[in-house]
Amino acid sequence: MSTTNPLPNAEQPTVFQKLLEPIEDFVKAQNRHLPKHRNQKYEYEDFFRLLIYYFVSGTRSLKLLVQTRLNAGLLSPELGLRSVAYSTCQDAFERFSPRLFQAVFQHLLSCLSFKAVPELATLGTLYCIDGSLFPVINSMLWAEYTTKHQALKLHLCFELNRMIPVEFRIGSGNSSEREALRTLLVAGVSYIADRGYMSFQLCHQVCQAQAHFIFRTKTNLVLTVVESLPISLPASARGLFSSLTDELIRYDNDPHAGLYRLVRFNIAQQAYYLLTDRRDLSTFQIILLYAYRWQIELLFRFLKRTMTGLHLIRHDEQGVTIQFHVMMITALLELYLKQQILDQQENQNLDGDGPDNLVQESGTAERQPPTPSKRLSGVEFVTWLNQKAKKYWKIGIHWLTALRDLLICPFDERAVGILSKL
Repeated sequence: MSTTNPLPNAEQPTVFQKLLEPIEDFVKAQNRHLPKHRNQKYEYEDFFRLLIYYFVSGTRSLKLLVQTRLNAGLLSPELGLRSVAYSTCQDAFERFSPRLFQAVFQHLLSCLSFKAVPELATLGTLYCIDGSLFPVINSMLWAEYTTKHQALKLHLCFELNRMIPVEFRIGSGNSSEREALRTLLVAGVSYIADRGYMSFQLCHQVCQAQAHFIFRTKTNLVLTVVESLPISLPASARGLFSSLTDELIRYDNDPHAGLYRLVRFNIAQQAYYLLTDRRDLSTFQIILLYAYRWQIELLFRFLKRTMTGLHLIRHDEQGVTIQFHVMMITALLELYLKQQILDQQENQNLDGDGPDNLVQESGTAERQPPTPSKRLSGVEFVTWLNQKAKKYWKIGIHWLTALRDLLICPFDERAVGILSKL
């Protein structure tokens, strides 16, 4: 087992230790149960900790981190990182199975209480699903894309309720998004996707799996309208759409003759056809849920740019899978820490009856409710959700920069104060 240097104050963890706290015991238990080789010098726990630091610190090269900073003694001992030969670090990608990192990812999802949007919870479990290409070097033959270029594709499920990634697959650049979704189907979940996922067979298979779908579909498919449904739309949102219809339809070429619901509308001369099997949602809820599919695009951008996911540490499939698991784990740990800090600050304000948590009504002070009134109009709800997403679920570059600067500092009121204001 690895040994870590003691803190100046053993009762006060550093910010980096606080970040790792949700998974520390789980990773230690994994490490204890792994079979040890006779000449093994580098533990899984040490390897895992190094990778987390690599992504949190924003270092552009693992080799640079290990050879130039870690082994040269330029990193603080408070981080608890062991010096290691770069070749040994690379060997760890082959010795330790991706299943170990997948287990940590699943542990976080099942054990941590991430904030959820209550208004979305009433609509069921909502997953946005999409795939995104990551360009790679031409020697990565397993990541076949075109005859001249190689790329890998990240097939991702993003839970809209808590705004976090919950499942993913790594495939070659030309791997099928529809096939990936088939392997990810979970009963009771509503999958929200763009036109690339639409097929009669997939719609049928989603329903057979007792799941649901909201897919954008092509506008030129031949269909028969079975029944026109009443349009349910807030008055404040009626001016946003034109040619709006809500109908039960069957596609003439569908071999399964599925009876589905089709919501059609135009926005700024752009036609949208949204197909779903859910009849319990209002017209506006269907449109709103599809509109929030863009959240998964923001996550792809975060992984590629902010988490430096475009730079691959390894070029083999196992190494790439480990990298993406650690990237997801790091993002979840950062999000959980941010939400913990915000909760801590809000609780302190409530205890002190701070002015930010009070509203004056009829001469009396009442606490501001943590969620919006159910009487909010559709447009007001979208505005509220955007504000809350920025506060509770967006991990901005300024927050991450402050976190990097505070990693070896004590997790005290000063650190909490800095991170809660960004």
